Amino acid sequence: MEFQEKFIAFIDILGFKSLVNSAENNGDVNLKDIAEALEHLGSRKDLERIKKHGPNICPQSKCINKDVGFILTQVSDCAIISSEISPLGALTLVNHCWTAVIDLLMKGFMCRGYITKGKIYHTSDHVIGSGYQDAYSKESEVSAFKQEADERGTPYVEVDPAVCGYIENTNDRCCKEMFSRYVKKDGDTTVLFPFQRLGHSFVLMGGADEFNPQREMEANNNVRLLLNRLKNEVSKYIDPSNPKAVLKSKHYISALDEQLEVCDKTDRVIEMWS
Repeated sequence: MEFQEKFIAFIDILGFKSLVNSAENNGDVNLKDIAEALEHLGSRKDLERIKKHGPNICPQSKCINKDVGFILTQVSDCAIISSEISPLGALTLVNHCWTAVIDLLMKGFMCRGYITKGKIYHTSDHVIGSGYQDAYSKESEVSAFKQEADERGTPYVEVDPAVCGYIENTNDRCCKEMFSRYVKKDGDTTVLFPFQRLGHSFVLMGGADEFNPQREMEANNNVRLLLNRLKNEVSKYIDPSNPKAVLKSKHYISALDEQLEVCDKTDRVIEMWS
Protein backbone atom coordinates (compact mmCIF):
# COMPACT_ATOMS: atom_id res chain seq x y z
CA MET A 1 0.00 0.00 0.00
CA GLU A 2 1.35 3.39 -0.97
CA PHE A 3 0.22 6.82 -2.11
CA GLN A 4 0.69 7.68 -5.78
CA GLU A 5 0.91 11.00 -7.59
CA LYS A 6 -2.06 10.97 -9.99
CA PHE A 7 -4.55 13.14 -11.80
CA ILE A 8 -7.72 13.21 -9.71
CA ALA A 9 -11.28 14.35 -10.40
CA PHE A 10 -14.30 14.78 -8.19
CA ILE A 11 -17.60 15.39 -10.04
CA ASP A 12 -21.21 15.35 -8.92
CA ILE A 13 -24.76 16.09 -10.05
CA LEU A 14 -26.14 19.40 -8.83
CA GLY A 15 -29.48 19.56 -7.05
CA PHE A 16 -29.50 15.83 -6.41
CA LYS A 17 -31.50 16.10 -3.18
CA SER A 18 -34.25 18.00 -4.99
CA LEU A 19 -34.24 15.45 -7.80
CA VAL A 20 -34.70 12.61 -5.33
CA ASN A 21 -37.52 14.46 -3.56
CA SER A 22 -39.20 15.04 -6.92
CA ALA A 23 -38.95 11.36 -7.82
CA GLU A 24 -40.33 10.25 -4.47
CA ASN A 25 -43.29 12.61 -4.86
CA ASN A 26 -44.09 11.79 -8.51
CA GLY A 27 -42.66 15.06 -9.82
CA ASP A 28 -41.02 15.89 -13.17
CA VAL A 29 -38.21 13.36 -12.64
CA ASN A 30 -38.57 9.69 -11.79
CA LEU A 31 -36.30 7.07 -10.27
CA LYS A 32 -35.36 5.66 -13.69
CA ASP A 33 -34.21 9.12 -14.82
CA ILE A 34 -32.00 9.45 -11.73
CA ALA A 35 -30.52 5.96 -12.10
CA GLU A 36 -29.67 6.63 -15.75
CA ALA A 37 -28.11 9.97 -14.83
CA LEU A 38 -25.85 8.29 -12.29
CA GLU A 39 -24.64 5.90 -14.98
CA HIS A 40 -23.27 8.90 -16.89
CA LEU A 41 -20.92 9.71 -14.01
CA GLY A 42 -19.19 6.42 -14.70
CA SER A 43 -19.98 2.76 -14.40
CA ARG A 44 -18.24 -0.54 -13.87
CA LYS A 45 -18.49 -1.10 -17.62
CA ASP A 46 -16.39 2.03 -18.25
CA LEU A 47 -13.76 0.81 -15.82
CA GLU A 48 -13.68 -2.72 -17.22
CA ARG A 49 -13.43 -1.45 -20.81
CA ILE A 50 -10.40 0.70 -20.07
CA LYS A 51 -8.79 -2.05 -17.98
CA LYS A 52 -9.18 -4.52 -20.84
CA HIS A 53 -8.66 -2.40 -23.96
CA GLY A 54 -7.11 0.83 -22.77
CA PRO A 55 -8.51 4.32 -23.54
CA ASN A 56 -10.31 4.82 -26.86
CA ILE A 57 -8.96 8.33 -27.41
CA CYS A 58 -5.59 9.40 -28.89
CA PRO A 59 -4.15 5.86 -29.03
CA GLN A 60 -0.71 7.16 -30.02
CA SER A 61 -0.38 9.36 -26.93
CA LYS A 62 2.24 8.39 -24.36
CA CYS A 63 1.29 6.39 -21.30
CA ILE A 64 2.94 4.32 -18.58
CA ASN A 65 0.36 1.56 -18.28
CA LYS A 66 -2.10 0.32 -20.88
CA ASP A 67 -5.03 1.18 -18.61
CA VAL A 68 -3.40 4.53 -17.62
CA GLY A 69 -4.01 3.64 -13.96
CA PHE A 70 -7.67 4.56 -14.46
CA ILE A 71 -9.80 3.95 -11.36
CA LEU A 72 -13.37 5.10 -10.78
CA THR A 73 -15.39 5.09 -7.58
CA GLN A 74 -19.03 6.16 -7.61
CA VAL A 75 -20.86 7.04 -4.40
CA SER A 76 -24.47 8.26 -4.61
CA ASP A 77 -24.46 11.41 -6.79
CA CYS A 78 -20.69 11.78 -7.15
CA ALA A 79 -17.71 10.05 -8.74
CA ILE A 80 -14.01 10.07 -7.89
CA ILE A 81 -11.73 9.30 -10.83
CA SER A 82 -7.94 9.00 -10.94
CA SER A 83 -5.36 8.23 -13.62
CA GLU A 84 -1.60 8.07 -14.01
CA ILE A 85 0.62 11.08 -14.66
CA SER A 86 1.06 10.82 -18.42
CA PRO A 87 -0.36 12.67 -21.46
CA LEU A 88 -2.82 9.86 -22.13
CA GLY A 89 -3.61 9.57 -18.43
CA ALA A 90 -4.51 13.26 -18.28
CA LEU A 91 -6.60 13.16 -21.45
CA THR A 92 -8.44 9.97 -20.44
CA LEU A 93 -9.54 11.49 -17.15
CA VAL A 94 -10.51 14.83 -18.72
CA ASN A 95 -12.36 13.06 -21.54
CA HIS A 96 -14.31 10.95 -19.04
CA CYS A 97 -15.39 14.02 -17.09
CA TRP A 98 -16.24 16.00 -20.24
CA THR A 99 -18.35 13.11 -21.56
CA ALA A 100 -20.18 12.90 -18.23
CA VAL A 101 -20.92 16.63 -18.34
CA ILE A 102 -22.35 16.61 -21.86
CA ASP A 103 -24.30 13.36 -21.35
CA LEU A 104 -25.90 14.80 -18.21
CA LEU A 105 -26.62 18.04 -20.05
CA MET A 106 -28.50 16.05 -22.70
CA LYS A 107 -30.75 14.80 -19.89
CA GLY A 108 -31.22 18.29 -18.44
CA PHE A 109 -28.95 17.78 -15.42
CA MET A 110 -26.14 20.08 -14.29
CA CYS A 111 -22.73 18.83 -13.19
CA ARG A 112 -19.92 20.42 -11.18
CA GLY A 113 -16.47 19.23 -10.19
CA TYR A 114 -12.76 19.80 -9.87
CA ILE A 115 -9.78 18.13 -11.59
CA THR A 116 -6.42 18.31 -9.89
CA LYS A 117 -3.07 16.55 -9.45
CA GLY A 118 -1.89 15.13 -6.16
CA LYS A 119 -1.37 12.19 -3.81
CA ILE A 120 -3.96 9.46 -3.57
CA TYR A 121 -4.36 5.82 -2.61
CA HIS A 122 -7.21 4.74 -4.87
CA THR A 123 -8.54 1.20 -5.17
CA SER A 124 -11.94 -0.39 -5.61
CA ASP A 125 -12.28 -0.26 -1.82
CA HIS A 126 -10.42 2.89 -0.73
CA VAL A 127 -10.07 6.56 -1.64
CA ILE A 128 -7.47 8.17 0.60
CA GLY A 129 -5.14 11.11 0.10
CA SER A 130 -4.64 14.86 0.10
CA GLY A 131 -5.19 14.99 -3.68
CA TYR A 132 -8.71 13.61 -3.31
CA GLN A 133 -9.42 15.92 -0.37
CA ASP A 134 -8.23 18.88 -2.44
CA ALA A 135 -10.54 17.99 -5.37
CA TYR A 136 -13.46 17.40 -3.01
CA SER A 137 -13.06 20.70 -1.15
CA LYS A 138 -12.54 22.83 -4.27
CA GLU A 139 -15.55 21.39 -6.12
CA SER A 140 -17.95 23.56 -4.13
CA GLU A 141 -15.76 26.66 -4.62
CA VAL A 142 -15.82 26.74 -8.43
CA SER A 143 -16.51 30.33 -9.46
CA ALA A 144 -15.88 30.44 -13.22
CA PHE A 145 -18.17 32.77 -15.19
CA LYS A 146 -19.81 33.94 -11.96
CA GLN A 147 -22.74 36.28 -12.51
CA GLU A 148 -22.55 37.91 -9.08
CA ALA A 149 -19.45 39.16 -7.26
CA ASP A 150 -19.75 36.71 -4.36
CA GLU A 151 -21.12 33.76 -6.33
CA ARG A 152 -19.58 30.39 -5.49
CA GLY A 153 -20.30 26.92 -6.78
CA THR A 154 -20.96 27.72 -10.43
CA PRO A 155 -22.00 24.65 -12.46
CA TYR A 156 -18.73 23.77 -14.16
CA VAL A 157 -15.91 21.28 -13.79
CA GLU A 158 -12.79 23.33 -13.11
CA VAL A 159 -9.33 22.16 -14.16
CA ASP A 160 -6.54 23.01 -11.73
CA PRO A 161 -3.64 25.12 -13.08
CA ALA A 162 -1.26 22.24 -12.32
CA VAL A 163 -3.18 19.99 -14.73
CA CYS A 164 -3.46 22.72 -17.37
CA GLY A 165 0.26 23.41 -17.03
CA TYR A 166 1.13 19.73 -17.45
CA ILE A 167 -0.89 19.52 -20.68
CA GLU A 168 0.45 22.84 -22.01
CA ASN A 169 4.05 21.71 -21.46
CA THR A 170 3.71 18.24 -22.95
CA ASN A 171 4.89 17.65 -26.52
CA ASP A 172 1.89 15.36 -27.13
CA ARG A 173 -0.04 17.13 -29.91
CA CYS A 174 -3.18 14.99 -29.67
CA CYS A 175 -3.47 15.56 -25.94
CA LYS A 176 -3.14 19.32 -26.40
CA GLU A 177 -5.57 19.48 -29.31
CA MET A 178 -8.30 17.43 -27.64
CA PHE A 179 -7.94 19.32 -24.36
CA SER A 180 -8.35 22.65 -26.16
CA ARG A 181 -11.67 21.40 -27.60
CA TYR A 182 -13.01 20.49 -24.17
CA VAL A 183 -12.30 23.68 -22.24
CA LYS A 184 -13.01 27.38 -22.03
CA LYS A 185 -11.17 30.03 -20.02
CA ASP A 186 -12.57 32.66 -17.71
CA GLY A 187 -9.53 34.81 -16.98
CA ASP A 188 -6.99 32.47 -15.39
CA THR A 189 -9.62 29.81 -14.67
CA THR A 190 -10.18 26.85 -17.00
CA VAL A 191 -13.35 24.75 -17.03
CA LEU A 192 -14.82 21.95 -19.10
CA PHE A 193 -17.30 23.58 -21.47
CA PRO A 194 -19.53 21.27 -23.56
CA PHE A 195 -21.76 23.91 -25.13
CA GLN A 196 -19.56 24.67 -28.15
CA ARG A 197 -20.19 21.13 -29.38
CA LEU A 198 -23.89 21.91 -29.70
CA GLY A 199 -23.78 23.53 -33.10
CA HIS A 200 -24.06 22.82 -36.81
CA SER A 201 -21.07 23.31 -39.07
CA PHE A 202 -20.66 22.70 -42.77
CA VAL A 203 -17.84 22.91 -45.30
CA LEU A 204 -18.14 23.62 -49.00
CA MET A 205 -16.13 20.51 -49.84
CA GLY A 206 -17.18 20.39 -53.48
CA GLY A 207 -17.74 24.09 -53.94
CA ALA A 208 -20.99 26.00 -54.23
CA ASP A 209 -22.31 23.66 -56.96
CA GLU A 210 -22.64 20.78 -54.47
CA PHE A 211 -23.93 22.93 -51.63
CA ASN A 212 -27.47 22.00 -50.54
CA PRO A 213 -28.90 24.99 -48.65
CA GLN A 214 -32.17 23.26 -47.78
CA ARG A 215 -30.38 20.31 -46.20
CA GLU A 216 -28.02 22.57 -44.25
CA MET A 217 -30.91 24.75 -43.09
CA GLU A 218 -32.81 21.68 -41.86
CA ALA A 219 -29.74 20.42 -40.00
CA ASN A 220 -29.22 23.81 -38.39
CA ASN A 221 -32.88 23.95 -37.36
CA ASN A 222 -32.55 20.49 -35.76
CA VAL A 223 -29.74 21.90 -33.62
CA ARG A 224 -31.99 24.84 -32.71
CA LEU A 225 -34.75 22.44 -31.64
CA LEU A 226 -32.25 20.50 -29.49
CA LEU A 227 -31.01 23.66 -27.80
CA ASN A 228 -34.53 24.80 -26.97
CA ARG A 229 -35.37 21.33 -25.63
CA LEU A 230 -32.31 21.40 -23.38
CA LYS A 231 -33.32 24.84 -22.06
CA ASN A 232 -36.72 23.43 -21.16
CA GLU A 233 -35.22 20.31 -19.57
CA VAL A 234 -32.77 22.28 -17.41
CA SER A 235 -35.53 24.68 -16.30
CA LYS A 236 -37.92 21.81 -15.57
CA TYR A 237 -35.63 20.25 -12.96
CA ILE A 238 -34.91 23.50 -11.11
CA ASP A 239 -36.84 24.38 -7.95
CA PRO A 240 -38.04 27.97 -8.62
CA SER A 241 -38.23 28.61 -4.85
CA ASN A 242 -34.47 27.99 -4.50
CA PRO A 243 -32.60 31.18 -5.56
CA LYS A 244 -29.21 29.44 -5.64
CA ALA A 245 -30.52 26.70 -7.92
CA VAL A 246 -32.13 29.26 -10.22
CA LEU A 247 -28.86 31.22 -10.39
CA LYS A 248 -26.92 28.08 -11.33
CA SER A 249 -29.42 27.20 -14.05
CA LYS A 250 -28.94 30.65 -15.60
CA HIS A 251 -25.37 29.65 -16.49
CA TYR A 252 -26.64 26.78 -18.64
CA ILE A 253 -29.53 28.79 -20.07
CA SER A 254 -27.19 31.64 -21.02
CA ALA A 255 -24.70 29.28 -22.70
CA LEU A 256 -27.52 27.61 -24.64
CA ASP A 257 -28.85 31.02 -25.70
CA GLU A 258 -25.40 31.86 -27.05
CA GLN A 259 -25.51 28.72 -29.18
CA LEU A 260 -28.96 29.70 -30.43
CA GLU A 261 -27.43 32.98 -31.60
CA VAL A 262 -24.82 30.93 -33.46
CA CYS A 263 -27.68 29.08 -35.16
CA ASP A 264 -29.14 32.40 -36.30
CA LYS A 265 -25.75 33.45 -37.70
CA THR A 266 -25.43 30.10 -39.46
CA ASP A 267 -28.83 30.64 -41.09
CA ARG A 268 -27.60 33.93 -42.50
CA VAL A 269 -24.45 32.29 -43.88
CA ILE A 270 -26.50 29.54 -45.53
CA GLU A 271 -28.85 32.13 -47.05
CA MET A 272 -25.83 34.02 -48.39
CA TRP A 273 -24.66 30.88 -50.24
CA SER A 274 -28.14 29.97 -51.48
